Amino acid sequence: MLITQCTFPQIVCMFFIYSFFGWIIEVIYYGVTEGRFINRGFLNGPLCPVYGFGFLTAVYFLEPIKDQYALIFFGTATACTIVELIAGIILYQLFHMRWWDYSTYKLNFKGYICFRFFLYWGIAASLGLYVLHPAVLKFVGLFPEPVLIGIDGLFELIFIFDLVMSVATIIGFSNKLQTFSKISATVKTASDYIGGNIYGTVDTIITVESPIKNSYDAYRKLVNEHKAEENELAKKHRQEEQEYFRKFLSSGKDAAGKTKDIASEKMFSIVKGFNYYEKKLLRNINISSMSTAYDKAISIIKNNYFKRTKDDDPHKMVAEEPELAVEVTENEDNGSV
Repeated sequence: MLITQCTFPQIVCMFFIYSFFGWIIEVIYYGVTEGRFINRGFLNGPLCPVYGFGFLTAVYFLEPIKDQYALIFFGTATACTIVELIAGIILYQLFHMRWWDYSTYKLNFKGYICFRFFLYWGIAASLGLYVLHPAVLKFVGLFPEPVLIGIDGLFELIFIFDLVMSVATIIGFSNKLQTFSKISATVKTASDYIGGNIYGTVDTIITVESPIKNSYDAYRKLVNEHKAEENELAKKHRQEEQEYFRKFLSSGKDAAGKTKDIASEKMFSIVKGFNYYEKKLLRNINISSMSTAYDKAISIIKNNYFKRTKDDDPHKMVAEEPELAVEVTENEDNGSV
């Protein structure tokens, strides 16, 4: 059943329920952040009407599209934030007082709203829409219409009385209403009793979980320290490996250079002993269309070891040691030459 299908008494009852849950959230939040019980809200009783109005507004407009999760999150956050802004401005304009001030938070608007609580509203209202609201609908549906009217009437009287006395206290008129002040004090005492028990439960949970949290924090600190040590050790190892590789590469280049020098000297001693017929054959071979390794070997011998006399008479061909023998052979496709 959608909230648009609910009767007016059911909606009023849900308003009080959500205002009470909002007051509980405030008590828990400030109990955790401030470490003490604070009876939050404009009223003396255990109600935060801004939660009731804000959540009902969000549910009314967004419940039909609750299958679109991202839209629900930002939509509920926006609806609740707008209600919070309007309530904050009205209260300040009427009484020149602030019941909340986000001026110290980043991305705030004149202290009435801020981005952090925009996200909090989105989280709380989304959970409320998907988890709390269906249960409240079932709960409210259990009561017949006349019973709901009676319950709503009782809570409305208490709410109006608490509202009047809260306003009277703020403007300094409550001292003239001694009887009503006593009743208001009784309401506040009951509210403080409920809130104190809630905070006591929260404080007990925090106290019990404190050693676990401290152990977890110590564990996380140890893990971070070990991770930093591992990163530093890995960095050191990489540096050692790179240094070793550079030495290996350098020694390999030296060995390769010496090998090539020996091979070049050996080749020079061979071609230096070519006879007349070998030189004649070498001069007459056409190497322009050759492509095999042997062809390339002949090309290297002719163009490097006989480059100045390769076109002369075989008797005049003189073997010479090539200046770039190592570089030439290094750039050839076949390294066997």
